[in-house]
Amino acid sequence: MSLREISEKIIRDSLDRVNPKYAVKRYVSYDAKGRRIRVKDREFEVKGDLYLLSVGKASFPMTEGIIEILGDVISKGYIVVPYGYEGVTKNNIEVLYSSHPIPDENGERSARMIYDFVKNLKEDDILIFLLSGGGSALLPLPKEGISLKDKIETTKLLLSCSARIQEVNAVRKHLSMIKGGQLAEICKGTIITLIISDVLGNPLDSIASGPTVPDPTTYNDVFNILKKYDIWEKVPEKVRELVKKGLSGEIPETPKFIDERHYADVILSNRDCLERAIESAKDFGFNTLLISGFLEGEAREVAKVIAGIVKEIKYSCNPTSPTCALIFGGETTVTIRGNGLGGRNQELALSFAIEIAGMEGVLLTAFATDGRDGPCDSAGAFVDGTTVKRAQELGMDPISFLLNNDSYHFFERLNDLIKIGPTHTNVNDIVIVLIK
Repeated sequence: MSLREISEKIIRDSLDRVNPKYAVKRYVSYDAKGRRIRVKDREFEVKGDLYLLSVGKASFPMTEGIIEILGDVISKGYIVVPYGYEGVTKNNIEVLYSSHPIPDENGERSARMIYDFVKNLKEDDILIFLLSGGGSALLPLPKEGISLKDKIETTKLLLSCSARIQEVNAVRKHLSMIKGGQLAEICKGTIITLIISDVLGNPLDSIASGPTVPDPTTYNDVFNILKKYDIWEKVPEKVRELVKKGLSGEIPETPKFIDERHYADVILSNRDCLERAIESAKDFGFNTLLISGFLEGEAREVAKVIAGIVKEIKYSCNPTSPTCALIFGGETTVTIRGNGLGGRNQELALSFAIEIAGMEGVLLTAFATDGRDGPCDSAGAFVDGTTVKRAQELGMDPISFLLNNDSYHFFERLNDLIKIGPTHTNVNDIVIVLIK
């Protein structure tokens, strides 16, 4: 098998490990006779009605899993997913479509519906909340005084300046009526939140902006983030006014404590994906190293660091020697300077290709586990030592494409894009480097 074929098999194996449906089924059980739900080491007696809310890119398979466990016990439910996502569900579960990563009016309507639904739950009711990546954008409900347009403009500014997801979500929480523990705060019943993490380190308050867990961030943090990226004066005036009210104590902070009757835990994360990638690479006879599960930073610069590690291995057999596989997990960022099309994984791959041009026996694969790398229909790209030469033979200058943030069109012409469609999961990104 070629290195590319091996890498494709590692990708498939990794994605199989993070199947949301089976993760839910491993984590939850139900005693029909005693009407008790068991989640890990906690038990919940179903005294009232049992409801379902599933939000995010993994909503459909997570819902399939919970239906197979609870079946007709569920009285009613809602699924909120990005446009284009499809799946099978029950008649008493309504599917709502919304926009991701930039919110839209349908998302606002869905968020208002969910807000009212949760607020009207009774004390003995239980809500199973299945939460996965994309939840922040899919449920946009602006605080009083700002509009959805204000939120959208602020989100776009943050996404374009390479702010970390934790920073983006800190801002989102304070502009929202749902996020940052506020959904749990309005609920009289009990919420059981099962989470698929798309944030490094799995901080519950950052994943989908933590609607059912305490929020440690403050309006002061929001102000500092907007100042840090030099967008304080660029965000809408109504957003600045809201933040100023928060700083002066005129409006309450997000909740710093959530009643212990509520439960939240991560059932899948990037680490699960990485562990399966390691197993798969070893099955092919590669000496495999997990270099880091916390890959962050500017994509094109991170690529240079990875290339430096590869050169060290190729030329000095340190810290290991070929044949080997290097595994990285995480999520880089891109500061948009050009007007091209691409995502963080494609940009990382293009920068890496430039660094290792002409090198034999090296293949890098960078891909987003949700099947979508940035605003593209591609999950990422493959590159090797021939990438630059093949591009030049087609009259393309790799550096020009990189400077224009146009990695998508670069790899499209080379037929090196990874197109796998929506995977219905989302546990950050994986970078695989195979060295012979």
